[in-house]
Amino acid sequence: MSITVKDVADMVERVDEKLSPLTRYDGFQPYEGIYRLGDWGYVTETEYNKAFEHEDGWAQDAYILDGNGVSHTRISQLIDEDDTGKAISDYINERFNNDQMDDVFYTEATEEGEC
Repeated sequence: MSITVKDVADMVERVDEKLSPLTRYDGFQPYEGIYRLGDWGYVTETEYNKAFEHEDGWAQDAYILDGNGVSHTRISQLIDEDDTGKAISDYINERFNNDQMDDVFYTEATEEGEC
């Protein structure tokens, strides 16, 4: 596949431009699926997914890893490791299991629609 460091950086920039104006800390539906985007705040699952509509299939996994401090070099290596996405998926699962994914992740709003 050959994804470069620049490909990853460009994708992150495009998605950041779409999501950053939408971030907030409340105003969600009770128990709605939301994504934490570091110190920026949260967006709905729908808003998050829409930001990736015109991105390649590897983009969502790469974006989560970038937001959790993984280098673009490592991300591009994981994408290129196999065409199935298993390498990057396994790496994400390993990081979650080791509590290394606390800046960008999926969660649900509270009963009051807050984070």
